[in-house]
Formats: sequence, C-alpha cells, structure tokens
Amino acid sequence: MKRALCPGSMGELVQGVWEGKEVLISLTIDRFAEMEVNLVNTLSVPKTQDTQKLWKSKRALEIALEEWGLADLGDHIEFRRRRWIPEGKGYASSTADIAAMLAALARLMGRDLCEEDIARIALRVEPSDSTVFSQMCLFDHLRGSVLIRFPAPKNLGVVVVELPGTLDTVSVNRGFMCFKWSQYKIELSEAFENAQRGLEEGNLKLLGKAATLSSWIAQSFFPEPIFEKLVEMSSAVGGLGVNRAHTGKAFGILFDTRIYRPEEMLRRVQGCLAGEKVTLWAARVISGGARLVHL
Repeated sequence: MKRALCPGSMGELVQGVWEGKEVLISLTIDRFAEMEVNLVNTLSVPKTQDTQKLWKSKRALEIALEEWGLADLGDHIEFRRRRWIPEGKGYASSTADIAAMLAALARLMGRDLCEEDIARIALRVEPSDSTVFSQMCLFDHLRGSVLIRFPAPKNLGVVVVELPGTLDTVSVNRGFMCFKWSQYKIELSEAFENAQRGLEEGNLKLLGKAATLSSWIAQSFFPEPIFEKLVEMSSAVGGLGVNRAHTGKAFGILFDTRIYRPEEMLRRVQGCLAGEKVTLWAARVISGGARLVHL
C-alpha cells in the first residue's frame, strides 16, 4: 500500500492566450488531495464505489499501466481517496486526485514518474493544472508544455470566497473564452507581464494587480455579480487584489501574510461579506507537486 498527496489551487493567478497558446499560472495552495493505492488479489466493493466517483483517476491509472506494459494488473489495483478537495469550484481537485494517485501507483509498481509524465497522463484525461509541478509555472494546460518556471511567491495568502454551484471543466466552451481573450489582448499582455515580473521579483503587489486584471477580463465570459464588490472590499481590508477560478465558482482575496495573519484577514473579509451566500476560508500559497506519504 502506498499513499501520496498533491495540493490543489485557488483558481489561477492569470489565465488566457499568451504568444498564441492558451496558458495559465495556477495559484497552488495548502489544501491537499490524498490517494491510497494497493495491490490486491480480488476486487473489493470499496474500490468499485471509489472508481465510480473518481472515473478521471481511474482512467489515468489505466493509461499509466498501459504505458508500463502492466495493463493486466488493472483489476488488481484498488485506490481510494483519503483526503479530498471540493469539486467543480476551480480548485484543481481532479488534477490533485490524478497526480496523487499516479505518484502512489508509481511507488507501488517501482516505477519512476516525473512531474512532466504526471502532467502528460493527466492531460490525456482532461485539461489540467500546473499544480503537479514543484515550481509555479506558465503552463500550456491543453498541450502539457511548461513555458516558464518561477519560484513560488513567499508570504502570499488568500481568503477563498466560494460561490454556490459548480462548473464542470469538461463542459466549458473554450472557443468562446479564446474569442473573448482576443478582444483584450493589450490588457491580457499587461496581466501576464505583471505576473511574470511579480513572481521573478517576489513583488506581491504586482501579483495582485495581475490577478485582478485577469479576473476582470474573465468577467466577459463568466460574469459574477459579486466581483466588483470583492475588488472594492480587497482594497478596504488591506488586500493585494482579487484572483479567481477562471473556469470555476470561487474568487480569492490575496494578501501579504507578513502584514495580516490568515485568520485575521479571514475575519476582515467575513465582516465585509456578512449576508452574502458564500463560503469563506483562508489558505497559504505554496509550491506544487505530488508528495509521497511515508507510512
């Protein structure tokens, strides 16, 4: 039996078309999916129940075993999710599940599996997030190529503003999104430039500016009435800006943890959003990548 973790994200720092490619920079946070993988002699009921819910992870498992020439073992591998991330909100939950499962599977089978391999397999299932990489990166989440790698920003926190409802990534009209991004080429270029400079220089104010601009552009294809209120509120409570799940149902109020502790910023946001039908929680931005759990 082997276990592994992978963090999720609070949506993206920025997302859009950059140099002709649809790319994103996931905002990886300290909320994890954990998967357990085991080799068994016979099928079990818990496995069947899990794989009905986790069909994306099941498909990734099948792809990995096929590539390793071990497809015959498919009926003897069971997995279950020990920790989970809410689905359909834009937290990279499916990517986290798949990455954690693949990392645990590789260790169980005695195989080497690098971050690029995990991303490649995940992309054969659906468009995925850059949370599988240890470094923050500008990622072509449709083709799987890493265009630029950055260090994860230090001292960046986020208060998550989770909206009601869900959004299935597979059902997103990417053509319409790209059309809208084409109408905001100048603004999108500015967002990516600020994000790159902010990550390279560790400038959190530039990251907040980049995130807010990218979120504003996304209003043109996924409008959320609460967005303008969040932008005004961010400034009022001492935040850096607003990011969002570009294909999800959540926003983030970015802040500097050297100035405000997460629990303090959470209280500030709660006070401003009293009466709104949202769920609030705080997180820290961290490095990505699957991590093995040592039993």
